[in-house]
Amino acid sequence: MIWRALLLWGAFASAMQAQEYLSAETALNDAQFYRLVSCAAPPGGACQKPEVRWPRTDLSVGITRMDAAYLGGKKKRAEAALVRAIQEINAAGSAIRLTRNDTAPDIPILFLDMPARGTIQNSGFKALDGRSISAAGVRVFTKDGMIEKSVIIFTTGLQMRAYESAILEEITQGLGLLTDIGGSYYESRSIFSQTSNARVKLGKQDIMALGRHYPAR
Repeated sequence: MIWRALLLWGAFASAMQAQEYLSAETALNDAQFYRLVSCAAPPGGACQKPEVRWPRTDLSVGITRMDAAYLGGKKKRAEAALVRAIQEINAAGSAIRLTRNDTAPDIPILFLDMPARGTIQNSGFKALDGRSISAAGVRVFTKDGMIEKSVIIFTTGLQMRAYESAILEEITQGLGLLTDIGGSYYESRSIFSQTSNARVKLGKQDIMALGRHYPAR
C-alpha cells in the first residue's frame, strides 16, 4: 500500500510502527517476494518484522462507516470496489474465504470525513484516535502473532478512481501481508506497489504470496 501501515501488538494496547516498504528494481523470485511482503525481508536478508496471520480462514469484511462526504458517486464506487475485491481474493486459490458483513466484520472499512495527512478522531477504535494517516491505510491488531482485527481507513484525500486498487490492496494487507514494494518494476505487476494504484486485480506473485500465507486445504 502507498500509505503508512501501523502494526499494533497486544490486545488493542501498545503500538509499533511497521516497515512501510522495501524497494525492488528488478524481478524477485517467489521466495524473495513472499518474504518481503510477509515479514519485510530484503532479498537475501533477515525479516525486519514478525509474520502475522489470522488464526482462521473464513473471515468477514464490510463497510461499517460511510460519512456523508462520500454519499453519491463515491459511495457507489466504493461498494462496487468492495464486491470485486472479495471476488478477487476468494478466486485466488488460497484458504481465505471472505464474506460481506457490514455490521460486525472481522475487517471493518471506515470512510471518514477527514483530509489526507489528518489526525484520526472518533473512529470507534481508541487505539487509532489521535494518530495520523495519509490518504488511506490499514491497521492490524495482533496478539502472539495472530491477527485479532484489521481496520481499514479511507480519507477524503484518496481519489475515487483509486478505490478499486486501494480496497483490494488494503484488504489483502489486512490479511497479514503488510509490506509494500517500492520501485518501478512492480508498479504494473503487484497490488503491493508503493507508488502506483495501476492494478485492480492481484498479480501473479500476489496470488502466490497469499497462497503461501494461507495454503489451500
